[in-house]
Amino acid sequence: MDSALKVIGLALLYVFAVSIVELVGFFHPFFWTYSAVFAAVIAAWPYFKLCQRFPMPGLAILCAVLLLFINFIFGQGHEYYALGCVGFGCIAEGLRKFLGNYRDRRGVIASYAAMSLIPFSKSIVLWVDYDSAMQLIVNNMGDIYAAVMGRMLSKYMALSMVVLTLIFAVVTMWILTKHWHPRDEYHVIIE
Repeated sequence: MDSALKVIGLALLYVFAVSIVELVGFFHPFFWTYSAVFAAVIAAWPYFKLCQRFPMPGLAILCAVLLLFINFIFGQGHEYYALGCVGFGCIAEGLRKFLGNYRDRRGVIASYAAMSLIPFSKSIVLWVDYDSAMQLIVNNMGDIYAAVMGRMLSKYMALSMVVLTLIFAVVTMWILTKHWHPRDEYHVIIE
């Protein structure tokens, strides 16, 4: 039972780290559209600790589902975000399994790179359904916020955001796992 609480606690800490970065986006559109880049750095430590202490299947999907659940509770979720959470969560889980979560740090680094793209799936709606997204932004944030955001959007910005997010995620997780030595024994949730 104690291990299960630790897993849930670390997963919620990951969700909290990503959510805090997204909340900063209410102050300026730059932080909202680039939230994935900042979240890639801030949320790395809880994800690393979760993978290090509990290298079992389903942790990436647990984090993705909790993130989706919290966003739907606060009215921030939409179909693109749901698709991103499920898709990137499954990709991250597959990478952990394929590259080995407990034998080699490559599995944790690669899976975190996939997980770091989840916040991008929230802002992808700006490029996919621009008119509806901008109308929603005008209704929620006002004309000035929407005008600033409208000037920021380009295909190059979307591409740069994905590239920067992946670079920051890989470098941050590489630094965190640099001195990580695989354990011989691991915590189990059900004993």
